Amino acid sequence: MDILFLIRAIIFFVAGLVTIIFPTELNNFKNRYIIPLLIRLGFKIKVKNEIKSYYQLGIVFIMISVILFIVSIKP
Repeated sequence: MDILFLIRAIIFFVAGLVTIIFPTELNNFKNRYIIPLLIRLGFKIKVKNEIKSYYQLGIVFIMISVILFIVSIKP
C-alpha cells in the first residue's frame, strides 16, 4: 500500500465533500476575497454565481480520490 497516494486520496475526498456540502460558502468566499484580489492584480473579471459548477467539481474530486485510492491499494 502506497501511503502517499492514500493521503492524496483522502485530501481529494475531503475537498470533494466540502465543495458538495458548502457550495454557497465557497461562492461567497470567492466573491468576497478572491475576486477583489484578482481585480487588484489587473485581471478583468465578472462576478458570477457558480454554485452549480461546485457540485460538478466535487464529483470530479471524489472520482479522483477513488482512482488514487485504487492505485494506493495495488501492490
